[in-house]
Amino acid sequence: MEKRMDGTFVSNVLYEELNKYLEEKGKSNDYYDRIRPKVKIISVGDDFGSQMYGKMKKKKLSEIVGYTVDAEHCDFLSAGDLMLTIENANRDGMIDGIMLQLPLPKDLAKYERMILDTIDLKKDVDGLTSGSLGKLMVGSSSLESCTPKGIITLLKVYGIDLLGKNVCIINRSNIVGKPLGQMFLRENSTPVICHSKTKNLKEISKGADIVVAAMNKQEMLDDNYIKDGAVVIDVGVHKNSEGKTVGDVNFDSVYDKCSLITPPTGGVGPMTICMLAYNVAKAKYGDEVDLVLDVGIERAKALIKK
Repeated sequence: MEKRMDGTFVSNVLYEELNKYLEEKGKSNDYYDRIRPKVKIISVGDDFGSQMYGKMKKKKLSEIVGYTVDAEHCDFLSAGDLMLTIENANRDGMIDGIMLQLPLPKDLAKYERMILDTIDLKKDVDGLTSGSLGKLMVGSSSLESCTPKGIITLLKVYGIDLLGKNVCIINRSNIVGKPLGQMFLRENSTPVICHSKTKNLKEISKGADIVVAAMNKQEMLDDNYIKDGAVVIDVGVHKNSEGKTVGDVNFDSVYDKCSLITPPTGGVGPMTICMLAYNVAKAKYGDEVDLVLDVGIERAKALIKK
């Protein structure tokens, strides 16, 4: 039995549904509706991973769903100038979504929350402003953080019944752990958010039906952290000493024990960018895009079963 959860395949199915929707919008009498969404990506500094991820976003959004992507990079920018750049994008009526690449350089990191909250709530396609996170907390419609949204979507496609499931999330960030915990609660799961100071992490993880590993520690979780039949979601991406891409989970150690697992490549990553594409469409067209995603999930689920 194949246990790998194929995020690349699932995301391609979801992109097909989104493109069908966008093609229909292209027939609208409204000029603004006919134009495919435009996204502004802002990056500062020399973080290699951040720059590479930004380029990947631009490539996927422009090539797969035909969005216009305006990527602006500065080696150095003051907090004030960065917020001014964001405010200019907020005022631009043709820009539907704004993304700020993280992490910020050290001199800007202390202002991160203030800078993020400069982004117009309606254009916050990464779902990282206080307003977006607050809406998620109280159950209001919002643009949701892309990696958590991608994880929940992937679990639904693979037919995982989340009702009452015990979930161990090893991450407490505003990008992954906290919003993902809220999403699992919304699905009536029972999440426990763990972190570097958590005591008895192995016991908590081994008692979970679903384990989400996002510790940024290369292959830290082995089969001793996983119970028989658990679903394992690996968010980490690393290069080992042999140049091979690995995750936070020791894939070979865990594979025989789990029921399903995301691989280090082609798992969570493609789903994250796909959810970004859906968020951008939702920023422009509203909640009806959620229905497009629902149709895509059902179609992908049917194809996976074949």
